[in-house]
Amino acid sequence: GTVQIFKMDMLKRYNFFIDVLIFTFVVHGNGPIKPEFNRFANYLADGWTTQNGCQACKEETISIRELKDDEFPTVLVSLFFEQPTPFAEDFLERIANLKYPKSRIDLFIHNKVEFHNKDIASFLEKYNDMYRSATILMPSDGIYEAAARNWAVEVCKQKNDQYLFSVDVYAQITDPETLIDLIEQNRTVLAPILSRPYKLWSNFWGAVNKDGWYARSEDYIDIVEKKKIGLWNVPYITGAYLIHGSLMEELRDIYSAENVEPDMAFCGGLRKRGIFMYATNRKILGHLVDYDNMDTSHLHNDLYQIVQNPYDWKLKYIHENYSQSLELNRTLVQPCPDVFWFPIVSTKFCDSLVEEMENLNQWSGGRHEDPRLAGGYENVPTVDTHMRQIGMEEHWLHFLKVYVSPLQERAFEGYHSDPPRAIMNFVVRYRPNEQDRLRPHHDSSTFTINIALNTPMKDFEGGGCRFLRYNCSVTATRKGWMLMHPGRLTHFHEGLVTTKGTRYIMISFVDP
Repeated sequence: GTVQIFKMDMLKRYNFFIDVLIFTFVVHGNGPIKPEFNRFANYLADGWTTQNGCQACKEETISIRELKDDEFPTVLVSLFFEQPTPFAEDFLERIANLKYPKSRIDLFIHNKVEFHNKDIASFLEKYNDMYRSATILMPSDGIYEAAARNWAVEVCKQKNDQYLFSVDVYAQITDPETLIDLIEQNRTVLAPILSRPYKLWSNFWGAVNKDGWYARSEDYIDIVEKKKIGLWNVPYITGAYLIHGSLMEELRDIYSAENVEPDMAFCGGLRKRGIFMYATNRKILGHLVDYDNMDTSHLHNDLYQIVQNPYDWKLKYIHENYSQSLELNRTLVQPCPDVFWFPIVSTKFCDSLVEEMENLNQWSGGRHEDPRLAGGYENVPTVDTHMRQIGMEEHWLHFLKVYVSPLQERAFEGYHSDPPRAIMNFVVRYRPNEQDRLRPHHDSSTFTINIALNTPMKDFEGGGCRFLRYNCSVTATRKGWMLMHPGRLTHFHEGLVTTKGTRYIMISFVDP
């Protein structure tokens, strides 16, 4: 009842038939209603309006961009690895790339899982000496999450840091100016609004129920989808947030509460103390990754995240110029008749796939007898490893649908296959002392893709593909680029001799 009456009073403020309407009202509530009143306050006094957007965003801000490096506020950047999470290597690199003097940053890392030891060790080897100090808690230290987060508060207090920037590994901070932006907004507790790409899952709640658990506010979807942009008083934040150093004494042991997870204890503690939490979506500062049920059984586990985390997978593994080939006014590269050449995957993808195959080390012997095939016989054998052998068959079929099919429809107009079918998906290895070439043959496919996974004249010499009908060869292959050509009838071809080193290519026979 109280909330509904309050909404009606707010509507009275927009009576356009009255020249001047001035009135004062006081709203008071105790207990569970307070977070809802705080949400309404986002819109009071023209804090946010449909016509002018966020006016409160401009109030009480500060500027630090013009300061000299040694004048920047000191910050404790605390990083938390509480569960196996994909793209941790990228997370750490983005933290290192924050545009903020490292000489003014004290580093705090809590790692609860052995899985991330290697990522953190590599990060520290590269950057540790650049930071003002570093406090590192590893799994062998046996420190639980709540204790570690409370520890970070104590370290911030002991070092007299002016801010604590807490970031969990699943919160990818992609804007290098994030830390500066948050400091300049000048709020005691402030989170950048981050969400899982293409989903409504985010790191804040717009409302809580009477028990302090999640409730969807009326404006939640508009805020996540950036239909409303501003600075929002919210009852719950997690993943990434900045806390003003003046609060450290008051926040001692705030992450510890009986039968409550540390994030709930933290936010509940702030609400009880009357400390406002704000969340901002004024800029896109990053996003969340989905870490649920992560498979950690592979050498390069991120390579298998194409379905669960398609946004991060694309950033890491798709060639930066991939989309150019889809532009209708762009002339496609065609080194031989009806042989198209596209940039498709990154150097990181190529290296990771080769390393997965070599780590498995189950290369076929290049013989006609092949127990991996339904009939047990290969007419044109190669030394290869199938994608299903590394548990990547379904992921690769998804790759064909999402990234290869659009290029195929661009190159061979009028042919549409959804989804594309491919039984034979494999990496071929050519070596002078192993298998150095492949005799002339047709592929059992409607079209074939051939992705170069390493670099000629650096990793190997010789090699390439010759199309006999056209007496045309492609020899100077490009790492991460894909050749696409018809499989049957017209494109009789052979693999040219590799004279030195090792050559790797990724092959798919599509729509056999």
